[in-house]
Amino acid sequence: MKSNDIHFEESMFAVEERLKELRAAIEDAPINLQKDAQLLEKAYEQERNRFYERLSPWQKVWLARRSERPRGSDYVQALIEDPVPICADRIDGDDPALLTGVGWFDETPVVYFAQQKGRNTKENIRTSFGMMHPQGYRKARRLMRFAAKFNRPILSFVDTPAAHPCAHAEKRGQANAIAENLFEMSQLPAPFIAVVVGEGGSGGALGVAMGNAALMLEHAVYCVAPPEACSGILWKDSGEHAPEAAEGLKLTANDLKKWKVIDEIIPEPPGGAHRDPQETYRRVQNAVKARLQELSALTPDQLIEQRRRRFRQIGVFQEGGEPPD
Repeated sequence: MKSNDIHFEESMFAVEERLKELRAAIEDAPINLQKDAQLLEKAYEQERNRFYERLSPWQKVWLARRSERPRGSDYVQALIEDPVPICADRIDGDDPALLTGVGWFDETPVVYFAQQKGRNTKENIRTSFGMMHPQGYRKARRLMRFAAKFNRPILSFVDTPAAHPCAHAEKRGQANAIAENLFEMSQLPAPFIAVVVGEGGSGGALGVAMGNAALMLEHAVYCVAPPEACSGILWKDSGEHAPEAAEGLKLTANDLKKWKVIDEIIPEPPGGAHRDPQETYRRVQNAVKARLQELSALTPDQLIEQRRRRFRQIGVFQEGGEPPD
């Protein structure tokens, strides 16, 4: 397997289709070959699991970007009971790239954020491919203050390549909107859990992810900039060195857990979240529930101090380039 092959799943799907055809042929055969078919399927599953364990960072980027992966709205629908959307920032309108609202998670009233990508061109244009504008960050800040006032935990589902880079966003204070969110989150007296479910790119992610706990799906990615942007900055090209950039950015869940950027890796079903969304929701629900129980035992002052302490330890390393134990 070549580490820069981004079409690796196509061959997997082809093998699975042949296995289905073989299973159908065996069922019609005059002799019993069920055990042989089961052995073959088991061997394939074992090899498939090893295959996904060896994915390169660049391949994980493309897996995280798959349009079939559950989107932010899917997590809201699956995990939040009686969700009530809250739209607009009361200044410049709404931002479809971020869904916000209130609802119930495991019998607990919560505030939710869910970055939203589309599954086709029309949806991606409407949601700006999940890239938020200033009004999206201001809308999130409005809900943060609501959560602080009524002591409601915040659940944030992160899936964005970056903040929107257009001139329109810059004119309306993109950088300032992100900075104000960081300040707001740093002093938020309510539990805050961020879950990276797809891409977690740049300030687009951090502006709604400065939580007490950061969880990450196994095949998600989280980094300071998309690999293509990093390639353009370092190599002055149009993305030809993106695979190398992905390697250097240390954007996989395993790397980020090692460096304490995230707190927990949520295993995905075999083949990725898009293969079994319902199982993915169940695993995310269990992980978030456990973290929420831990954080709910802390006082507001303890939540603020725990969050600040958590972010201060990121980037600390010992001589030799390794993170401290």
